[in-house]
Amino acid sequence: MTKIRTCLFGLGHMGKNHLRVLQEDSRYELVAVIDPVTDSLPATAQAVPLYKHLPDDLAFELAVVAAPTELHYSLVTGLLQRNHHVFVEKPAASTQSQAEELVALAQSKNLKLAVGNIERCNPVVGALRKVIGSGILGRLVHLNGLRAGGFPRNVKPGNNVILDLGVHELDLFRMILGPLDIVHGIGHSTQMSSIYDAAEISVRSKQGVTGTVHVNWLTPQRMRSIRVTGSEGLCLVDYIQQTCEVFGNGLKSKDSIFASLPWQTDAQGLDTVQIPVVAKESLKEQLDQLHLYLSGKDHVLAIGAELIESVSLVEQAEKQVASAHVLPFHDPQSERR
Repeated sequence: MTKIRTCLFGLGHMGKNHLRVLQEDSRYELVAVIDPVTDSLPATAQAVPLYKHLPDDLAFELAVVAAPTELHYSLVTGLLQRNHHVFVEKPAASTQSQAEELVALAQSKNLKLAVGNIERCNPVVGALRKVIGSGILGRLVHLNGLRAGGFPRNVKPGNNVILDLGVHELDLFRMILGPLDIVHGIGHSTQMSSIYDAAEISVRSKQGVTGTVHVNWLTPQRMRSIRVTGSEGLCLVDYIQQTCEVFGNGLKSKDSIFASLPWQTDAQGLDTVQIPVVAKESLKEQLDQLHLYLSGKDHVLAIGAELIESVSLVEQAEKQVASAHVLPFHDPQSERR
């Protein structure tokens, strides 16, 4: 099998993760790493050329972009113009108009362009989609997403918790529910006056299903979960533990694809079951999905209209919070003066 010659752009936190999984995957041949500020590869990495800038004569098919968000648009544009397929870390661009331009450019040159919304590739999300698709929850009513903890090592101007964390939940809500509207947003700036580090975002689907996303950098413990409420049942998913549980009254006796699983019933008649999930690192599954996409096969990556909407939802949420619903930085010392 011919390996995909790949060049990695950016060797920050996520870039190092991409470096590791690319070098562990025999389907990809990492031919170079480009980073203008890094002088050496991690000690655990296999030897590969490291350049400050992209050499004009470097031959490769696929670019994996893990550079800072503010560089995504210009970097991806240049790579597409050089006729390279591109996989770019989330968000694909800073604005909806930029995302539209990138998608149009890729399509005009018959190139592949996808964004790394990683939770799409979490095996537990596959289990959740199977639960929803089975109809065992009844009519979907509300989704609640929680993504908390993990203050970034370096918060740059222009970054915020919606751009960093909220993008994942908003993209998953869109993946599950279809096109969404942002109906409300509120945020807090507790550490720096110009950057909000906690936010609550409300959404609504075209079918009337609602959703709430809570994200923050403040919680000491990393928490990543989604709760899906239906008219007949509830599904709880933990992204980190990769667990998927279904709860409801009378679900055990339903004729469903989960009927043969070991259901438990408590004293109050509540039925509960664990949906089987084959644990796997999401980044490695993401490479599997990328390979399917590059091979012209079915995949779960966000491309085309979904890539554009993943950027648009973040942009809309930021505007909601920034324009009218942000709770500004509060300095307790000011009350003592």
